[in-house]
Amino acid sequence: MLKAILLVTLAASASAITTPSSMLSRGVQNFPATESTPLLVSGGSSSLQSTSLIEPATTVSLFLLWYALNVMYNIINKRVLNKLPHPMSISTVQLMTGSMYYLVTLLIRGKPKLPCPVHAPAKAIYASAFGHAAGQTATVISLEAGAVSFTHIVKSLEPFFSCVFTFLSTRKVMDFRVYLSLIPVVGGVGLACLDKLSYNHLAFFAAMSSNAFFAMRGVKSKQALNSTELDAPNLFGVVTCLSALMAIPFALGFEGLALFDGLKGEGELIKKVIISGLFHYLNNEVMYWTLSRVTPVTLAVGNTVKRVFIIVASVIVLGNEVGTKSIIGSSVAICGVMLYSLVKMKYDQ
Repeated sequence: MLKAILLVTLAASASAITTPSSMLSRGVQNFPATESTPLLVSGGSSSLQSTSLIEPATTVSLFLLWYALNVMYNIINKRVLNKLPHPMSISTVQLMTGSMYYLVTLLIRGKPKLPCPVHAPAKAIYASAFGHAAGQTATVISLEAGAVSFTHIVKSLEPFFSCVFTFLSTRKVMDFRVYLSLIPVVGGVGLACLDKLSYNHLAFFAAMSSNAFFAMRGVKSKQALNSTELDAPNLFGVVTCLSALMAIPFALGFEGLALFDGLKGEGELIKKVIISGLFHYLNNEVMYWTLSRVTPVTLAVGNTVKRVFIIVASVIVLGNEVGTKSIIGSSVAICGVMLYSLVKMKYDQ
């Protein structure tokens, strides 16, 4: 199962290498619509019918692949952390694995240098990289300290932090209904945190920190995209490479070489750490492919469903104990995230 998911994703990634980056850089508006595709063979109606079936099937497959990568990443991560409690080092190795994957794809494309233009907004890119490194590290610390389900319930609060950082960075005030839609998210997470079965202080504060760092990354990434030649997938690749470099000294300073000592003679564990890094990078890449085929609203709803998949899978596979308050709180929070996404997109137009 694990190898099948990885092979399918790598095959899809290889086929996407020849896709023009402009197609992926700005989302659905640059993706050619099925209805406008010329009919190249006789019997146009049957060709159109065939195409109309292939496109939705491909989109659904991408969503399922995205969910599978996320679920497998979280489950593998937790199992590795149970045996090797070195979250900062594991997070850094995962970022390094993603960086190596991105650099290899650049070589395959015949672009041996990082696509970082001279006029790129360096401050925004470096700030985004710092947010990515710190957010990833905080997430892995939370996963190591507590249950996967609890971490993702708390991470449902990321939209709240996005609103705060957007205001602090751009002074942009959103419609008051957008802020009101965050109430069930905050309330649901608060209720889930009252459940003593799953609550953990370190897991909570680490997940909250990751929310703040990822919100900062989102704001700074948007600034970089609006003022640089980099498209979204390449910006994420550059940010991943920079974040890996930033994370290395912190991992060595806090945990030293303990991870490598623990990995000696553990071939299976080494493989899992590397695969988790690939899954972490590839799930973001698949997200960009998915966005190129659907509207942002559909992607936002899909992202909410993704979190449900992760929580349910962690409960089933890892046997996390979940109390009544956690179930009710997470349900309210996740519905709140979906409401926030829909309301925000409506009033952003």
